[in-house]
Amino acid sequence: MRFRWDQPFPPEYEMPTPPPAWLYVAIFFLLLCIFAGGTVLTWPQGQPVDSRQFLRTALVLPLLLSMAVGFGIFIVGYDLPAHEAAVKNSVRWELLKEWRRMVRIRNAVLDSTILAPEPELAERMLKLEGSPPHNPGRVMRLEDVVARDDQSRRHVMLEKLLAPLVPKLTEAVGSESFEVVLQCDDEEPSGDVQAAWRQLGLPGAPRIRRIGNDTDPEVAYHWFEDESHPYLDRTPKYRLVLAWHLHDAVPDTPQTASEAAVALLLGLPRLMQEKPDTKRQGWLMHQLVSEADQMDKSLKLLLRAEQVSPKQIRHFWYSRLKGLAQHSTLGAVRDAGIEVEQHALDPAIGPQAPVARWLLAALAAKMAHFGQGAQLVALPHERGVILNLVVREPDQPPMPWKEEYGFSLGPFYEFLFCVALWAFMLLASPDKTWGTFQTVATVAVVAVFLLSAGWRLFSIRVYSDDVWNKYG
Repeated sequence: MRFRWDQPFPPEYEMPTPPPAWLYVAIFFLLLCIFAGGTVLTWPQGQPVDSRQFLRTALVLPLLLSMAVGFGIFIVGYDLPAHEAAVKNSVRWELLKEWRRMVRIRNAVLDSTILAPEPELAERMLKLEGSPPHNPGRVMRLEDVVARDDQSRRHVMLEKLLAPLVPKLTEAVGSESFEVVLQCDDEEPSGDVQAAWRQLGLPGAPRIRRIGNDTDPEVAYHWFEDESHPYLDRTPKYRLVLAWHLHDAVPDTPQTASEAAVALLLGLPRLMQEKPDTKRQGWLMHQLVSEADQMDKSLKLLLRAEQVSPKQIRHFWYSRLKGLAQHSTLGAVRDAGIEVEQHALDPAIGPQAPVARWLLAALAAKMAHFGQGAQLVALPHERGVILNLVVREPDQPPMPWKEEYGFSLGPFYEFLFCVALWAFMLLASPDKTWGTFQTVATVAVVAVFLLSAGWRLFSIRVYSDDVWNKYG
């Protein structure tokens, strides 16, 4: 199915109520009175009433006919409607299950490194340590990233980013399913990455991809499971994202954004399926892209998806939002009924470059790992705003399968109806030997059963297609 955040779902189809038992009893006694009375009135004088003929006509025939009529009423009044509801409910269950699976597709944040102009940025912004930084409008530098005699600031920065990740990077590279993705201002950053890689003693030569700052931030959406995206030729198990903004990349140019750098080691769904117990800081959940003036509806859709209980969302991070996008986002969060603390990155460490996309993800993952609840993140997009949740562990709402969803998938009652009707027709025949009537009756009953069984199988496709065409 094609994923839609606003996916409609049918209400659960109601199972019908079976006909009451007294109805079958009444039918039997009515037919018994008719057949028994008719037999008595037409019975030849002088013949004993304890004969097999009298018993067959007065008792057995009304019993068989009442069974056939009863099964027919049960099939039409309950079995067929219940079969339809069961098929549609099973498809509805599959539809809802698949949608919930897709909305919970996620990337694991295995580890991260953050270089920001203010130390302990996440802890201070959440008031866990020290006072929150406040630098509105100030373009800041990474003061502790200093060039050495033979190494550029970029090289030093990369060493600082990679050094804390060496143990996990060694394991990731050893999996032979690993790549590095760079997002930065620099034109040719791969050489410094390779040099820092060798200097830290990391094995091999990693496959490196570069995406520019002008790349649609929605590119990360394709990292969940889309293998046909132009930035991918195969889906790895590990992906290291290195993103930074250094003033050195564009010297002698007025600087409008603060410096920052971040490294995110991601475990992709393929890895987490194979090794679900892999240690991680948190999860980057499936993101939602919204038009700026639809933020109230979009946030409700995100919360409806229950990637995590809304009560667990405690913090809201945002950066680089302006004008309508910022006002509508803040208004939607305010009116959504979630109690969150707001953390704007720009007033804390100055105006931000595109690296803020990954910086916010790393900050949110770190705080989720520190037990600060789920983190809501908002970033600009060319169509409006991207909303994303970063959680320690996503919720898994139960999807119970009800026994009634598999009700009467076979033509069982049609078979009983046909057997009772066939037996009635044979016993009601005046012929004592097998003849044309018995043959025609048998063929007719078999045809009725085959048609009913065929419809039962065909109806599964009809009812399934009906639900999928409307909602799938």
